[in-house]
Amino acid sequence: MGYSLVLYPVTLLRLAMRSVQDGLDEIKRARSQRGLIARMQTRQELYDILAYADYDRRDQSYFQPDKAK
Repeated sequence: MGYSLVLYPVTLLRLAMRSVQDGLDEIKRARSQRGLIARMQTRQELYDILAYADYDRRDQSYFQPDKAK
């Protein structure tokens, strides 16, 4: 049995940091993030990737009144 696998341990980090650097340069130049909005994830896309709704439901369950009382 064999496996074919390639690891890129820092590739995504470096890719993300270049994006961060470019974004900061644009904000510094334009004094606004408006020019970056088309390149940004939407809030919904971020929430979908993070499965935020599941987390939020679990988090809210910790603060529900105890119905057994």
